[in-house]
Amino acid sequence: MDKLIEIKNLVKKYADKTVINGIDLSIQKGEVVVLLGPSGCGKSTLLRTINGLENIQGGEILFHGKNIHDKNSNWIEIRQKIGMVFQNYELFPHLNVIDNILLAPLKVQKRAKEEVMLQAEELLKKVGLEDRKFAYPRELSGGQKQRIAIVRALCMNPEVMLFDEVTASLDPEMVREVLDVILNLAKSGMTMFIVTHEMGFAKSVANRIVFLDSGKICEESEPKEFFSNPKTQRAREFLNIFQFED
Repeated sequence: MDKLIEIKNLVKKYADKTVINGIDLSIQKGEVVVLLGPSGCGKSTLLRTINGLENIQGGEILFHGKNIHDKNSNWIEIRQKIGMVFQNYELFPHLNVIDNILLAPLKVQKRAKEEVMLQAEELLKKVGLEDRKFAYPRELSGGQKQRIAIVRALCMNPEVMLFDEVTASLDPEMVREVLDVILNLAKSGMTMFIVTHEMGFAKSVANRIVFLDSGKICEESEPKEFFSNPKTQRAREFLNIFQFED
């Protein structure tokens, strides 16, 4: 398998506080890696460093073998290949669904409108929202907004998708519809790096679980092994907090 992302001895600090402390991690093409850990352990920060939303104070992040935190990096280009979906949707409220989706492919990638429209409509159909393309964000439920945010990211044709707690802001009954979209992406072979607190989902979607605590990787294993026989006391304590499906 090809290494798509390599993280080497990564350090991220806020003033004197070290949030990520010497992480080494790689993600293979087509792999789904789920990042678990307690709140404040650095999970979201790690994702944001991969997408260039946070700078770093040490180490490197390689994408296709190239250091993306190099001073000459073009983040506009990189973010087209590394898509990210956040927990708060970040849709433009003054644009309807289809215009939210078309904006970046047309303005940034300079693609033909007809081509992007066909792709957008196909993706909307896949997430069950083809009838909502002219609706505005205020007219959508939280789950619908999040599915639109995923479609918008996919319409840029990224090579890898980062998902940062995409169900955290949703009512419980809306969580499933969003997770089903991500499960289908996994089946299609999309490379994904996912931060979640949904343990049953993590168990079903991941090829590999990475457990983070205090800015360090404490444990890394296949889902079945992690959930049935965690190696570290810290992981056992963490899992005891959650109820998840067998």
